[in-house]
Amino acid sequence: MVAPVFILAGEPSGDRLGASLMRAITAHYGKKKWIGTGGPAMRAQGLRSHFPMEELTVFGFGAAVRAYPRLSQRLDMLVKLIVAEKPEIIMTVDAKGFAVRLAERLRRDLAGTEAKPPIIHTVAPTIWAWGNWRGNRFAHAFDGMLCLFPFEPDYLLPLGLDARFISHPEAFNPTYNIVGHAVGMPDPKASPQLTLLPGSRRSEIDHLLDPMLAAISMLRDDIIDLKVHLPTLPHLDDRISASIKASGLSGIITVRSDEGALFAALANSHAIMATSGTVTLQSALFGVPGVVCYKAPALSAFIGRRLVRLDRVILPNALSDNEVYPFLFQEEVQAASLYKAVRPLLTAGVERQKARKTALANAANLRRILCGNAASFEDNVAAAMVGWLK
Repeated sequence: MVAPVFILAGEPSGDRLGASLMRAITAHYGKKKWIGTGGPAMRAQGLRSHFPMEELTVFGFGAAVRAYPRLSQRLDMLVKLIVAEKPEIIMTVDAKGFAVRLAERLRRDLAGTEAKPPIIHTVAPTIWAWGNWRGNRFAHAFDGMLCLFPFEPDYLLPLGLDARFISHPEAFNPTYNIVGHAVGMPDPKASPQLTLLPGSRRSEIDHLLDPMLAAISMLRDDIIDLKVHLPTLPHLDDRISASIKASGLSGIITVRSDEGALFAALANSHAIMATSGTVTLQSALFGVPGVVCYKAPALSAFIGRRLVRLDRVILPNALSDNEVYPFLFQEEVQAASLYKAVRPLLTAGVERQKARKTALANAANLRRILCGNAASFEDNVAAAMVGWLK
């Protein structure tokens, strides 16, 4: 019997990345039997998901403590699955807290047995923002790491972890070949349009949507022809639409949750107002200027301030070593500060044109950094999996 491949992801961005990994592996290593946990994108690639991926999504230290019993039950379930199915490789994608616990548990439970498949994690811990201490636990738990950014292996290899750069699939997305106003971006003289990106988790929506909507209310009073696009996920549509209706902004905000919503919004926007996350990289690669913010539960923010380099939190900023997007954190996330950051980018004139020109230059630089000399993301993955996968 052919051994399956175990793969796990715990949130929408990990689901999309996991699906990209599955496509790359299938293309170069042949059809596989996929078991584990993932979302709709991974299921579309053939994954049999053993429970809803959303059960692994936890926001903040307090929520993690409350979710511990549920997560422990799911951990036990997956360990039993792996022991029974004996996969040829175990792959985890992001969901770092749960993934590292699973890897440590497997190290213990598989010790002394013949079944010792390589345990490989994708999406390195952000030790370039948190410090090397965060990488030590991963180095002990995993056999290998697939890194999305070129500087990450340099942090992990000294810790004894076999880290290999595969790039980020977004860097190879042909959508980003759009350059300049003539092929889809808004004309410099067009009416002001903004893309609002309040997050992909309900907890992020709860913390960030209200101050974002308050900022848009201020902008509407100042810019009468403002239009706002809000691409989101289907399961968040009702929650977001209800808040917009309550704010009285339904007339200027268009909510879409279809597959092409994000890029359609970016193509028509002069600026973004976004939550920190993968979407900031997507927006930067598209060449749209704007502002990024994040607001966490009080305990998480308290710990984060002491452990995290806030100047390295935003992916485009860390990659280019340049402030592609200004970052507002915690108490800085106020309607007035968001308004102040985006208003000049929405008002027709020299400043808006200059911001777009700079953003397009940043986009080209980011693609060079991420793509290097590779022809495709799939080729990078196939080369990185040599020795781990047959």
